Amino acid sequence: MLLKERFQINRPLEEQELTLVRACVDSPGLLDAREEAVLRTALSLAKLYKVQHGGLDVGVGAQLTPFREEVERRLGPVLNGTRPPTRDRLVPHVRDLREHAARARDGVLARLRGRVPPEALDRELRHKELVMVTGGGGGTAFVYLGVMSLLAEHALEPRLLAGASMGAVLALMRSRMARFDPTEMINIVRGLSFRKLFRFISTESRYGLPAALRLFLRAGLGRFFGAGPEGSGMRLKDLPVPTLIAVGGIRRGMLPRPLEYYERLLGTSPLGLLDPVGVARRIQASMGAMAELFTRPEITMRLHLGTDDASGEFDALDAAGFSSALPGVIHYDVLREDPRMHSLLDGLMAHHGIARFIDGGLVDNLPAKAAWKAVAKGRIGTRNTFILALDGFAPRLATPFWLPLQRLAAMTVAPNLPYAHHIKRFPRTLSPLDVVPSVELASKALHFGRKAMADDLPWLRRMLTPLPAVL
Repeated sequence: MLLKERFQINRPLEEQELTLVRACVDSPGLLDAREEAVLRTALSLAKLYKVQHGGLDVGVGAQLTPFREEVERRLGPVLNGTRPPTRDRLVPHVRDLREHAARARDGVLARLRGRVPPEALDRELRHKELVMVTGGGGGTAFVYLGVMSLLAEHALEPRLLAGASMGAVLALMRSRMARFDPTEMINIVRGLSFRKLFRFISTESRYGLPAALRLFLRAGLGRFFGAGPEGSGMRLKDLPVPTLIAVGGIRRGMLPRPLEYYERLLGTSPLGLLDPVGVARRIQASMGAMAELFTRPEITMRLHLGTDDASGEFDALDAAGFSSALPGVIHYDVLREDPRMHSLLDGLMAHHGIARFIDGGLVDNLPAKAAWKAVAKGRIGTRNTFILALDGFAPRLATPFWLPLQRLAAMTVAPNLPYAHHIKRFPRTLSPLDVVPSVELASKALHFGRKAMADDLPWLRRMLTPLPAVL
């Protein structure tokens, strides 16, 4: 079965579970813990189509079709309707669904016998894993540190990360730690500086699109990833938390303007780029050129590094660097003597017909669909996940200067919205220009993120708490 068809089958069941848990949080007397667990376990079993263990995937979707139809027949009218679910409409289904689910579960166990242990099926039904998707937006993305911090305090650690642009950089910083450490993250920020990360020097442009500012990500973060200035460090496949990085590609022969145009888009005076107000005005003046890439999909293509064995070999910092290379503003490239990376980049460009790599936010600023596909293909073993998407660059009337660019970015976000179980937007963030914040600003962003996420925490914790055994 195609992944698109599987999504269409499973998404209504996922929506039913989301509605059920929200209702239980909002109305504590709606169901007791056992009743809720019965209904959610039945929904988990109805969504099941493969069970993985030790690299082996066993399909069970066709076998569960009659049970899935029974669950939809019973719970669909209660949980998909316009009226809030009530106890008198839910409880009559608890006993019957428990019996149906137990029989269906036993049938699946019989099919798995000798290949997959019962514990693997039990884990798939009762344990939901967190997947976190982090969007781009320059300094606005630092609010994600607050979300990561708050979730970690409640032992909610992601099993998979996916990010674009600055969200890719922060996802990478998070993925190098099996458990989030806010002190370490702030210390990393403390060691960064604009002068260390960006330079106004003319360099060769081999893989990236030229721009006024050259990003030297290895100079700022290399020591945390075992990467020196002239050698590769940690690969995407080596990260403790699996991570996908969205990168854009310009198709060969499709670049709408000469390369030199992008290098001069912000002007040629380094002094002008040291003034945040001046930079903002120049970026605003360059929005027309960026809009060409946003609004003409035939020019660009989406790539998601880390989704397969080949792209998993990518140097992690190089992946995040290309994902952050905003055309005409920031240039990233691999110019060091690194035969392995040059071979990977040349092969990728040849395979996809790419002339240059660009910012992942221009093509996929909130890669929730890519994260969902990775889960569906068995990337982290389980398919029972909750995808939390963090969008710090969503359009806000409170920031009218950035609204045109935010609306362009929202065009790439829209196709991802159905694949996330919760989209978190933030009423307060740092400025997009705060790409190298002071410790004070980083701490403020952390506070903004924690405060914005606090209201969602009870529901999120309930979604991710393992269910008691009821079958």
